[in-house]
Amino acid sequence: MPSWERKLVFVTGGSSGIGLEIARLAAAQGADVWLLARRPDVLEMALEQVRASSLRSEQRFGCLSVDLGHAEESLPSLTRLITEVGVPDVLVNAAGAAHPGYVEQLDPAIFRWMMDANYFSTVHAVKSVLPGMIARGSGHIINISSAAGFLGVFGYTAYGASKFAVAGFSEALRAEMKRYGIRVSIAYPADTRTPQLDYENRFKPPETKAISGTSAPQEAADVARAIVHQAQAGHYAIFTSFEMRLVYLLNKMLPQTWVFVLLDALAERQKSG
Repeated sequence: MPSWERKLVFVTGGSSGIGLEIARLAAAQGADVWLLARRPDVLEMALEQVRASSLRSEQRFGCLSVDLGHAEESLPSLTRLITEVGVPDVLVNAAGAAHPGYVEQLDPAIFRWMMDANYFSTVHAVKSVLPGMIARGSGHIINISSAAGFLGVFGYTAYGASKFAVAGFSEALRAEMKRYGIRVSIAYPADTRTPQLDYENRFKPPETKAISGTSAPQEAADVARAIVHQAQAGHYAIFTSFEMRLVYLLNKMLPQTWVFVLLDALAERQKSG
C-alpha cells in the first residue's frame, strides 16, 4: 500500500482532534507536514507533537495560523506558503466546527459560520493547491464531511447543510480532477472524542443526544488511522466504522421514508427517557 514517506502533506484543522492525529500519522510515515489552523498558540503545541512523531531527522515541519473560512485572508496566505515550501502531495481538510440547535432558535449568523468553517474552508484550501497539483499532474485531496453530511439529523440544520455541501463539492471535484491525475477522497466519521465534540455537546438538543447516544464516540486516533489507511488504499468514500458504512449504504438503498421513521423514533426516545 502506498505511504506518504517523503511526501508534503498539508492538514487544515491540524491543531487538534482528527486533523492532529492524521498529521502525526503522516509524520510517522516520513512525510513533511504543515499544520493550518486559526490559533497560533495551539498550533505550536500541536507542531511539537507532530515533530515528535517523525520517522527521519531530515523531515520538514511547519504551521500557518490562518482563518480558512475567509478568502481574503486564506488565499494569499496559502499562496505564499506554497511558494515557500512547495505544492503539497496531499491536502487533508480537517478544519471545521459544529454548533447544533433547534432551527427556530439558531441565529442566522450560526448558519453563515458553519458554511465558512466547514464548506468554504474546504473550498479555499482546495482552490489554493489546485493550480500546482494540476500543473504537476498529481495530488490527493481528502475532505472530511460527517454522518450529518449524507443524512439529515435532528438538530443539525446548520451543521448538516455545510457538511452536505462538502460532500457535493467533493463528488463534483472527483469527477473534474480525474483527468488531471488528482485523487479525491471524502471521509464520513461518526462522533469522535475531540475538543470540538465537547463544545458541540453543550448545544445539542435532547433529541440530538438521543440519536447520537446510540453509539459511543470513537477515539480521534482510531478515526485518523481509518482515514489514512483507506485513503492510501485508494478509497473515494471513507468510513471510520462498520456501523457508519452500513448506515450510509442503507440510506442509499432504502426509501427515504424508512430512514425518516428510524431517525424520528430515535429522537422520540428522549421524551420517554
